[in-house]
Amino acid sequence: MGAPTTLTVIGIIFLLFGVFVGWFAFPKMLNNKILESKSLNPRSNMRQMWSHPPLSADFKIYLFNVTNPIEAQKGEKVIIKEIGPYVYHEWKEKENLIDDIDADTVEFSFKNTFVFDEMSTLPLTGDEIIVMPHLAMIGMVTMTKMMKPAALGLVNKAIPYLYPDQTSAFMMGTANDIMWNGLDINCTSEEFASVAICSQIRQNSESLHKISKDHFKFSLFGVKNGTIESNRYTVKRGYTSPATEVGQVIRFNDKHKMDVWPGDECNKIYGTDTTIFQPFITKDTNLASFSGDICRSLTPDYVQETKYNGLNVFEYSAMLVKPEEKCYCLNKKKCLKPGALDLTNCSGAPIIATLPHFYKSEDYLNNVDGLSPQVEKHKIQMYFEPMTGTPLLGYKRLQFNIFLKRESKINVMKTLNEDEKLIPLFWVEEGIALNKTWTNQIKNKLYLPITIMKYVKYIFVVFGIVFIILAVVVNYNSVKTMEITPKY
Repeated sequence: MGAPTTLTVIGIIFLLFGVFVGWFAFPKMLNNKILESKSLNPRSNMRQMWSHPPLSADFKIYLFNVTNPIEAQKGEKVIIKEIGPYVYHEWKEKENLIDDIDADTVEFSFKNTFVFDEMSTLPLTGDEIIVMPHLAMIGMVTMTKMMKPAALGLVNKAIPYLYPDQTSAFMMGTANDIMWNGLDINCTSEEFASVAICSQIRQNSESLHKISKDHFKFSLFGVKNGTIESNRYTVKRGYTSPATEVGQVIRFNDKHKMDVWPGDECNKIYGTDTTIFQPFITKDTNLASFSGDICRSLTPDYVQETKYNGLNVFEYSAMLVKPEEKCYCLNKKKCLKPGALDLTNCSGAPIIATLPHFYKSEDYLNNVDGLSPQVEKHKIQMYFEPMTGTPLLGYKRLQFNIFLKRESKINVMKTLNEDEKLIPLFWVEEGIALNKTWTNQIKNKLYLPITIMKYVKYIFVVFGIVFIILAVVVNYNSVKTMEITPKY
């Protein structure tokens, strides 16, 4: 009976080992390893990659050139043509990090650096002449009308001094000047209106290039390039707190909620900082992220399960404003049409955000000629690897627009169309798509061990069953051949 017993014991050991390790110990160890690797512990690799990413994002700018500025100035419908993309490598780093060990949080500011990708931009060079509504001038007029309409006359008198060459509501400059180098704002005049307006400009010059105390330049992105933002984010580290909270924004500029929107629901701060997400994602997981640029949190919607570079991924998409989000309407008497977000209170300028080419905001399509919304090109899109929560592909696309209409008290605007029209200025695509070099690391470090264990556990179980069956067979044969001694 020794052999059957030995075989049975070996079989049970193999069977229990396969079941315990394959279905309990290994998954538990793997889950703990993933949870540990996602934390923003100051000494971890994840913290370094999170604060100073090893890869740059792609940043593409598309400018809208007004092809009929003379006719548009006379009140005719604006015709635009998209010029782009101008392609840049965006290094999105986090600076001035301050850890709070007790609260398990880290506070930081973003620093964005843009490096021109000349080869990807060809045949464009940045020297193309672009015509678009004069954002700085129209913004000044619009904000004055909103906050102090009695001062419109003063603004009208100041415009010829601030912008000596400006004879219409449209500005002209090279793409590089509009995007980065800046267009002139002249504050050298001692005329009363100019002095009064320039005093306000000096007090709110954070978004301008300051050449001297009397000379400024305005650009779309130049001031942001290579500078550390003043905005401060405080996020959970997921180190001593649950890993599902990693990257969750709990304060923005030291406030737990904003005061930008009319309703409390829209002023809530929730979601991650957009650069890290929790592990173990399911189709019902809330993957909200908070962006200080638009002063709100966005929650993407699950689309489908698909493949990316051989990995199973969850695809998500997002709307800028959902129909049920009524508290993003700043003016209850005149809410924007669906899909448009008023950033006036957020940015301090009368900017309206939409998806590119008014995708999901088609009610505005008739405002101009020259747009053609396309789902694949203009939607917000994200791919997540569900086990680690790694974003493998993500494209955030936003268009920035301004309302243009006749203003009888402003000489350069008194001949415009009397109906208010939302005019696109530019749109940007910020995103990254990890290549196979990076996705293969996930395969090798995560999926390869899982695949190996998948087969190993069954091999141990099969061996265990085989040994037990062999023990039964040996025992049966032993009993069958045993000689029974008769009893007298």
